[in-house]
Amino acid sequence: MGDLTPHFSSREFHCRDGSTHLIDCRLLAMLEAIRCCFGPTTITSGYRSPEYNAAVGGAPDSFHLRGMAADIQVANTTPDVVHAWADEHFPVSGLGLYLSDQGGWVHIDCRPSRARWTG
Repeated sequence: MGDLTPHFSSREFHCRDGSTHLIDCRLLAMLEAIRCCFGPTTITSGYRSPEYNAAVGGAPDSFHLRGMAADIQVANTTPDVVHAWADEHFPVSGLGLYLSDQGGWVHIDCRPSRARWTG
């Protein structure tokens, strides 16, 4: 049980440097929908402080800085399947697909416009 949604808790969104930020309720609704459709979903990067974002090479205007973005991995589901589902269900959002030898991840954010990319 989470303290933000039925499946997500605030600690999952904390920056790796320990800092915290409010998480946008629109992002939480999107993540909850993904979790309800696919099952266990891990937040690999939620909120990022400006310092941490710069250290990891994040975009200077990243939605992670505003609590409006998350990078996720979904158990037993490839990132391209999650990305395709999110693209269909959240047409006004930011979605990035990142594939790697270890599987990869999906970036999702609740920006007020459509943006798609691969990394």
